[in-house]
Amino acid sequence: MNYFKNKKGYYLILIIFFLAIYFNSNCANDKNLGDAFNPRVVLVELFVQASCTTCPHAEFCLEELAWEYVPEKMILLEQHIWGDGYDIPETNARYDWYSGDGAKGTPDVFINGLTIRIQGLACECGDIDENYLFYKKAIDAELARPSFLALSAAKKIMDDYSIVIEGRVMNVSNTSLENLVVCGMVYRDCNELGLCYWVQDIFPSQDIPKLLPGDTYTYNITSQPFPPKENEEAPIQIVVFVQDIKGPTKEVLQALYVQ
Repeated sequence: MNYFKNKKGYYLILIIFFLAIYFNSNCANDKNLGDAFNPRVVLVELFVQASCTTCPHAEFCLEELAWEYVPEKMILLEQHIWGDGYDIPETNARYDWYSGDGAKGTPDVFINGLTIRIQGLACECGDIDENYLFYKKAIDAELARPSFLALSAAKKIMDDYSIVIEGRVMNVSNTSLENLVVCGMVYRDCNELGLCYWVQDIFPSQDIPKLLPGDTYTYNITSQPFPPKENEEAPIQIVVFVQDIKGPTKEVLQALYVQ
């Protein structure tokens, strides 16, 4: 009788031992996944024109939200178009790429690409609070979605003052991802409504090969030169992002503010 009791006790200890190994292993795997997984960062692209009378409403609301959310959650890019003196060829080309043969007009807001588009004011009544809440709801909806990618980046200033961004893109989802590019923008904060996140350059995009679950891609993209100017008080800032260029929504899957 004692023999059987001892034998049962021995098997019970073995079971507990193997269960402990199993759960510890799973926890370690979950931790590794968590380390690789970045929370979703929402990229908001606001296209404006200096003579647009309703643009300041959108600028004010979105600049306020960008300040509240901080770049770890939301990144705002203000892209001037149509020859207003603040535009560049790249911002005009990007707006044409988004809008295609469809309706055009400012302000025009693209949240994670065409995932959410808000043309004109969110609330045509012009009420600041109503517009603010409308934009906030749209941004919160994107923040609640899972991120499929982990994105890292580091910058180097070259001798000619061009900016090189190097980093990695990792597929942390269970599905294969394709038709992606990694791109970046340089912007300045001129401490003026409509110019707090003023885009100065858009990096040439780099194609990302098909990423299977767990795959990592190393990228390297370069901006135009930005030589320092005397008494310049608006330092350059950089964002990199990964975008689906062939899907119907041209979705931005992940973005990252580069320190």
